[in-house]
Amino acid sequence: DGRGGHFVTAAIKDKDPNIRIVGIRLARQLAGTGLDVIQVAKQLVRDKSPQVRREVAIAIRHNESSEVPMLWAELAAQHDGKDRWYLEALGIAADGQWDACFAAWTEKVGKNGWKTSAGKDIAWRSRAKAAPALLAQIIKSSPEKEHPRYYRALDFHSGPEKDKALQSILLP
Repeated sequence: DGRGGHFVTAAIKDKDPNIRIVGIRLARQLAGTGLDVIQVAKQLVRDKSPQVRREVAIAIRHNESSEVPMLWAELAAQHDGKDRWYLEALGIAADGQWDACFAAWTEKVGKNGWKTSAGKDIAWRSRAKAAPALLAQIIKSSPEKEHPRYYRALDFHSGPEKDKALQSILLP
């Protein structure tokens, strides 16, 4: 009692990624006691273990800190395009903040950063209003065998952004 912060600090500095993950989970449990999950996330956002970074992503979900989009962008920039669990953790983390997170990521990776395998995955998983335009570009520049996946991603969007993206595909 009252020593939670001490144990979180010790855990997130451990060499074993499993212990660092426990530290993040403990920080989430203690968030109501004044422990700042964002400060813990900032220390581990560049952890060498993708499992730890996945846990960081889950920890920032629904956090109202203005630092969340930049933390999310940093995590997303480290997606390797192969780890589906990492991609899903990014999706969970951005829930309710997709537009801000996606904008921070696109700014971080630059104009063409989304054109990688990992970048296309993030656009595919995104629910941001800016994602349909990228999905349309991906569809127009990808082999036909990859199209169904990206068309299906558009099913999770609505509104004028989706309509405009579909028109850009259908009307040259």
